[in-house]
Amino acid sequence: MADSDYIVKPVYKALQVLRCIGESGRDLSLADVCQLVGLPKSTAFKYLRTLRETGFVAHDPETDTYRVGLLFWNLGKLSSTQSRVRDLALPEMRKLARAFDETVNLGLPDGQAVVYVEMIESSRALRMQARLGARDPMYSTALGKAMLASLPETEWRGWLPKRLRPRTDRTITSLTALRRELAEVRERGYAIERGENEPGVSCIAAPIRGRHGEVLAAISVSAPDTRLDDALIARIAAAVVDAAGACSRSLGYSPGTPDSEPAV
Repeated sequence: MADSDYIVKPVYKALQVLRCIGESGRDLSLADVCQLVGLPKSTAFKYLRTLRETGFVAHDPETDTYRVGLLFWNLGKLSSTQSRVRDLALPEMRKLARAFDETVNLGLPDGQAVVYVEMIESSRALRMQARLGARDPMYSTALGKAMLASLPETEWRGWLPKRLRPRTDRTITSLTALRRELAEVRERGYAIERGENEPGVSCIAAPIRGRHGEVLAAISVSAPDTRLDDALIARIAAAVVDAAGACSRSLGYSPGTPDSEPAV
């Protein structure tokens, strides 16, 4: 039997599409993919939709173009900086998990979404769960708001869709309210989300910065609303800020010294 008999053609074609996007060095439109891979428009669209749903490809709705998604990095270690963020964050995440026994998340920005690239689940029966590679909007999550608040408005506006669609009845859906919320996040140093992305779920997050002050990721603790009173939120917030700060310092970040060299 020839080796080609073992090739699953749809998988082969989908991987050709993924490789095409990865090697292009730029965002590609559907027409670009059709031309480069030699596929009919309807077939290419189905492959792109599947790759997007599984996190291997990210879609920018503003430009209707595609690029490699962060899940592809998470599996293949495409980015040494992002890989280093994960490696540095894991010990801090474990400390948070031991301290509070709630779910701890590491999220990275990917276009207009935050992507979950690492997590440690709570051991409790009632706990928050998310899939590695899952994507949520920036504006409705503590992870996303922590990152948005670390950017000037000229930049964070580009991380938002044209319309802030409600995820729950608590989701912020106006730019005015979001601008006010991000100002509060900057002032206190961490973001809080209470049922804005998922009913009954609260989350506290803080940003992780690179040596030039750029936002690379955010770390968070999430739990059911019923377990979080104001006192516990304050304790978790302080611990999350410390964890994110430790990661940032390990990456060379020092407030007021943007060009400092990495500490490790």
